Amino acid sequence: MNNAIKLVFVSMVVLLQAFAAHAAAPEKKPIAIVVEYTVADGKEQELLRILREHARTTIKEEPGCLRFEVLKPINDDGSPIPDRIMLTELYADEAAADTHAKSPRLAMVLAKVRPLLTNEKVTRTTVLVSPKR
Repeated sequence: MNNAIKLVFVSMVVLLQAFAAHAAAPEKKPIAIVVEYTVADGKEQELLRILREHARTTIKEEPGCLRFEVLKPINDDGSPIPDRIMLTELYADEAAADTHAKSPRLAMVLAKVRPLLTNEKVTRTTVLVSPKR
């Protein structure tokens, strides 16, 4: 086999290996988590204090957490909706979201948060579109 044919053969093997590795690895898609809380009467400020710290610590300690926002829902006229708080969290991929979900710190936060709530809804999503400015 001459050198040109060997080079083509080796190149094809390398390309096939790269293709196989790419096909075997699942595509890493960002994971967004949306949390909706209904807060027990008189507990909103305490909940906000806990959630602000939790958001800051999550961003600081978990490199896979890309964004963590604590939100106050509002009516069409801009007035706050009483006893409602929402969270949006964005993780680099499923592994990062799982790391957060299994965190001992999250378990401690939830133990403090849940007694302050009357309802909790957590929605885990894959991000399909996220245009950047």
